[in-house]
Amino acid sequence: MRKLFITLLAVGLLSIMDGQAQNRNSRHQLDLTTGVSCHFQSGESWISSSPVPVMSFAYTFYVLPHWGIFSSMSSAPLIREGNGNKLRKPYENDHFVKDAYDFDDGIGLSMAFGIAYRLNKPVWDLQLRLGYYMVDAEEHSSHFYVKEKNSNVVRWINYDQSFSTEAGDLMSAIQTSAMLSRRIWRKLHFSVEAKYLFLPERATQTFEKRNLLTGEIEDSYSKRVRVHYLEMACGISWHL
Repeated sequence: MRKLFITLLAVGLLSIMDGQAQNRNSRHQLDLTTGVSCHFQSGESWISSSPVPVMSFAYTFYVLPHWGIFSSMSSAPLIREGNGNKLRKPYENDHFVKDAYDFDDGIGLSMAFGIAYRLNKPVWDLQLRLGYYMVDAEEHSSHFYVKEKNSNVVRWINYDQSFSTEAGDLMSAIQTSAMLSRRIWRKLHFSVEAKYLFLPERATQTFEKRNLLTGEIEDSYSKRVRVHYLEMACGISWHL
């Protein structure tokens, strides 16, 4: 019985050491994840806070045992919607709202590259990334006409949020992320990842209310807002 216990203990220790050695010696890492992207910003948001799905692929090459370089590509198949219904709601009690139009141009394809650091354990693996991110510039616009009840006054209302970069073109961002992986079979890992995107450029919100009978602009303003993105995903990783 004692010999059997010693044998099992030895096999267990060898397995742990082998797993740790595999993690430490692997120079290539492939990650395939899927999750959601959440948008939040300073001030009043004219964009829906509902998450949209996102899929990502990343490759990391470890130049040193713990340090490497990575590149990644992400795609969001659905467009993030604006808050058109919310923006029109304050007018619905005292006005007739008509010809509402919402334009949403969201994130499509995005790319990143940078440095990665990993911390190896026998079964677990933690990877931290810092990189330069290129993401599609989002643009959202909502405009509609309102007619006062018991009056002939018609006004045109417009809300617009955009960046100086043309909608659909790539703009710069900074990516930080953390990925925790657990080995489930040889070189195959199950992973969860949290990613934060910081955009140095602020978005511009523009509002205008125009009286169509007189042509007068009754109210207008423009302000800058900070936009952030947070992604949560899970998937599989190969450590080769």
